[in-house]
Amino acid sequence: MQSLKLPWGEATFATLAPYEQALAVAAKNADSPEDTAVIRRDATAFGVLEELAATAPAQAVINAWGLLEYQLNMASDRIAPNQPHGWPQVALNLERLDNWPLLSPAIGELRRLRDYTVESSWPPSTADAVRYVSLAQDLATTLRTSVIPECGDDDGGGR
Repeated sequence: MQSLKLPWGEATFATLAPYEQALAVAAKNADSPEDTAVIRRDATAFGVLEELAATAPAQAVINAWGLLEYQLNMASDRIAPNQPHGWPQVALNLERLDNWPLLSPAIGELRRLRDYTVESSWPPSTADAVRYVSLAQDLATTLRTSVIPECGDDDGGGR
């Protein structure tokens, strides 16, 4: 599956390529010990989903979005504590990040692809699910490494 046409719009995996390339460059710059630890933690959770993509690609996409959404909420909490976790509020809080203009379109596209996966009777291919999981992991890692220097890393111990 390369693209999806829906009555209310279109979503394509092809549009994610520029974001994948930009995140790859950002990952090369994440070489501090703290960044490396974040990448290792995220790799464990997302690695399970890459394996799941082979047997249940739709579920892998849905679960990858769940992990990414958790990181979006955590980043939002660090920037603006005690705010609701609805998407409009989280996106508004995350606008304070310098790299939000790069992250926002990719996150929006992943959100649309997740929604399509939930509503469709056609599951994504294994390759597309693996790609989705990989990009969701890259975005989650980028969010964590973007917010940690600004707000400190309490590693989920509190808001």
